Amino acid sequence: MKNHGNAILNPKAQSPMKISLDDVLFSRIICHPFKLLDCCLYSEASAALILASEDKVKELKVENPIWITGVGAANTDCFIGNREDMGRLYSNIYAAKGAYKMAGLDYSKIKKQIDLAELHDAFSGHYLS
Repeated sequence: MKNHGNAILNPKAQSPMKISLDDVLFSRIICHPFKLLDCCLYSEASAALILASEDKVKELKVENPIWITGVGAANTDCFIGNREDMGRLYSNIYAAKGAYKMAGLDYSKIKKQIDLAELHDAFSGHYLS
């Protein structure tokens, strides 16, 4: 509901529409436990990230470089039926913990240590992971 609400405010949104909790709860099941309005619309997009060494950043005189201090990757069961909780993406949790550890961040205090995070949000359940 949050993303649909935000889309209403964006003139470039793919499909801005106001939806209610009942709309979500009573939309048809796509793949248990996700219903139609728990899932994003099909979209194609892209992003680019240029990685450079500290020496190259200095050589190019980049004014405000952003340093990546931690990365994480994880994979869990592909078969959703093997998961303890079918609505939870444990790979997100494991990848995040790996990135936090590499960056020297304390997972138990993470909310106080990070100002911004962008989450993969194709399904409503991803927010709950």
